[in-house]
Amino acid sequence: MKKFILSILLLFIFSFSIFFVGALFKQFGALDGPGTIKGKALPVEVLKDKASKINLVKDKLSISDEKQILFGDLHVHTTYSTDAFMWSLPFLNGKGASPIADACDFARFCSSLDFWSINDHAEASTPRKWLDTKKSIQQCNNLSQGSNDLVSFLGWEWTQVDRNPDTHFGHKNVMFLETDDVLVPPRAIGSGGLAPLVMRLGLPWTMSALPATLDLKNRDRFFAFNKFFEEIKDTPICSKDVETKDLPINCYEEAEDPNILFKKLKAWETPYMVIPHGTTWGYYTPATADWKKQLQNFQDDDSQFLFEIYSGHGNSEEYRSWNDAAIDQSGNLFCPKVTEDFLPTCQQAGKIMALRCQDSGMDADACNDLVNLVKSNAVNMGSSAHLSVNEAHPNEFLNAGQCNDCFLPSFNYRPLGSAQYVLALRDFANKENPKSFKFGFIGSSDNHGARPGTGYKEIDRLYNTEANGFNSKFFNLLSDLSREKGKLTSTYLNLGERTLTSIMDLNIATDSERQSAYFMSGGLVAAHATSRDRQSIWDALEKKEVYATSGPRILLWFDAKTGSDILPMGSEINSKQSPVFIVRAAGSLKQIPGCPDYSNDSLSKERLEKICNSECYNPSNERRLISRIEVIKILPQQFENEPVQGLVKDVWKSFACNKTTCKISFEDEDFSTGRRDAIYYVRAIEEESSTLSADPLGCEFDENGQCISAEICRVGIHKNRGECIAPAEHRAWSSPIFLNYSS
Repeated sequence: MKKFILSILLLFIFSFSIFFVGALFKQFGALDGPGTIKGKALPVEVLKDKASKINLVKDKLSISDEKQILFGDLHVHTTYSTDAFMWSLPFLNGKGASPIADACDFARFCSSLDFWSINDHAEASTPRKWLDTKKSIQQCNNLSQGSNDLVSFLGWEWTQVDRNPDTHFGHKNVMFLETDDVLVPPRAIGSGGLAPLVMRLGLPWTMSALPATLDLKNRDRFFAFNKFFEEIKDTPICSKDVETKDLPINCYEEAEDPNILFKKLKAWETPYMVIPHGTTWGYYTPATADWKKQLQNFQDDDSQFLFEIYSGHGNSEEYRSWNDAAIDQSGNLFCPKVTEDFLPTCQQAGKIMALRCQDSGMDADACNDLVNLVKSNAVNMGSSAHLSVNEAHPNEFLNAGQCNDCFLPSFNYRPLGSAQYVLALRDFANKENPKSFKFGFIGSSDNHGARPGTGYKEIDRLYNTEANGFNSKFFNLLSDLSREKGKLTSTYLNLGERTLTSIMDLNIATDSERQSAYFMSGGLVAAHATSRDRQSIWDALEKKEVYATSGPRILLWFDAKTGSDILPMGSEINSKQSPVFIVRAAGSLKQIPGCPDYSNDSLSKERLEKICNSECYNPSNERRLISRIEVIKILPQQFENEPVQGLVKDVWKSFACNKTTCKISFEDEDFSTGRRDAIYYVRAIEEESSTLSADPLGCEFDENGQCISAEICRVGIHKNRGECIAPAEHRAWSSPIFLNYSS
């Protein structure tokens, strides 16, 4: 019997070793596919009910315009994107593969959108995946023939990152009017530099072989991730000496800066638009990166005329005069001072080190030198500043780097990319006709689970946000134990000067744990369209007759009346007198638990559970209150380097409402006497409601309003704070109306 047991044990060890070695050398696994769309077109009655609910509001507010308000999401990822695939892994609380077919069914039956766009990262694209994407979008649209119940747009995300602020341009979504193979580029065009480098690095064995061996049930997901990277690596980089139209299909095409991207897109002579987003995200953006350089040298007004102001990464609207780093007259970075409303990351890093010095009994002068070194290192390390102090716990950084008085702000806020700052800028290279940005505003989700429009219900943080983390206390405990306390040395670890060995290095270098606490459920774009068809929605986007919401389907109209003319949001007016501005708004419909009958009848119970978590957009007939209407006025610069701080009037005017529908009007009495151009947009703000991730840091404040302790919201360990729920005033942002002073 002992020999038998020993033989079985040896056989098990041998089999386990063979399996482990096979996993280590990536011998297993298969590529993910696009999935299969299960649903059909929505019943006509559903579309009529949507329209009738809005028409009731239009009648109440005396709106005679025949245009419809349609809601969409123009920023959606599937597990064809690298980060989306990584977050889908089981030990990171992932839900498995999220193919593009799921996004089609989700948009129809879970979030009940009118339109959406696929935007997987071009840097992870391959010829096979781009072909799959086109076919799946075509299939999703084919279901809508005759009804236009859901319009699906084709696109990708251009993901550009650089540690040098002069060559950092950020992320932009590319979207096409057409979907036919012969009318769109034959490959997605990605960026150069760090992003594609990271996409091609793959995984360390500890992220593939070890989890697959320990979690046999989910081994296929880890193996598939290895195959995902192998496919990218096997796709050669296109030659830069060959024009885009002459390149072979089977290569990865790079555009190192926005101008190269614009040039390559124009070569295909098909309608497209480029939408910047994440402009204030400090997750990867250098603190001193300034959108002024994009206005001066990297702007294309014909295609880049919309701006994603809100997403699941938070709000990018509000300008602040502080920054997480400052530049002296010699061009060197230094650590800015603490202010009443902002704590620089470098200052908090220095404070952490100072406390360690005190505990160690170190000489005061030596301690002061070490603190100054840490602060200098931190400010020069950018997004890796949290690594300037060895083994610091994320809670120790409190609310450093954050916009504490912004509405649901993005993480490590960068004010020089905010919408208000961008609109205030002017370039005076041509003094007779200075350049400026004239963006319309949209919101979207930036969801990475094939779930367009996740903001319909503030529930289920793991499903409806990008929050992620280890799925067990064991892994979180290992993470905490790895942070030894009491070390006094400072490590200079800059993403640009460090040898990256895998995609996991990027997560370490960019403070991903604190960042994960800041993921919200996502926003929407609303279009005032003449009909439900593709061209009408595209026309509304081009005219900037669109607005953003933080998720709820708030109804908003913002018009300017000049004489007998009524001009909608997005318009540009030349005048020496202020028009009468008219704002009309209605609160979003409160939600009922579960899914409506058409969703239950169209998809199986199992599919509703998988892609919707059995919770859908399911409106009642009761609307939330609009608490107030806020007007923001921006005065574009009149001369080179005019300080922006005094040009943003937020809030310029505010009108109380406290009703489900609201109508107000106003004029700018100072416009004719001020004799300078002005920009106006409005926020329709709803009554407070419980919101996911609205309390990401769990700060405890002292009597002066300063954060003195924090407990960041970590998935899988803080069950009491797992949803990070707190009250928030959701809102809609109109696209601006641009008023040019003209005598």
